[in-house]
Amino acid sequence: MIRTTTAITREVVPIVSANKTQSRANVLAVYKEMQRYAPELYREFHFEDMPLSVFRAALKKQYTDNAHLTDFRVIDRKIAECRRVILECQKSYYNSYHLRNVLFRENIEAKPKDFLSTFLRGKN
Repeated sequence: MIRTTTAITREVVPIVSANKTQSRANVLAVYKEMQRYAPELYREFHFEDMPLSVFRAALKKQYTDNAHLTDFRVIDRKIAECRRVILECQKSYYNSYHLRNVLFRENIEAKPKDFLSTFLRGKN
């Protein structure tokens, strides 16, 4: 039996959005969903040491950090990731320290890069 092979071309298709405007609408929808869930998240993960407005601003910063993205397939991937994080927070898979480290990454002390800094810091 003789088999003939044909060239198969792959076309990358978007995950959800067909164009940039639809992608933008999806981003705004998931942003609104997160902001609606913010007060419950604020109480559930014990962020009472800061005002709710600061917590909401930290959530907003997570979105504005990705404002440079233009490929709507990448944006769709980020939207799916955000929905997954919302679901994981609702199911309490995260603890408050993990969420605090994600939202306020700039407050985490940087790890030393060289041997001398590690030695002087006193940690292995």
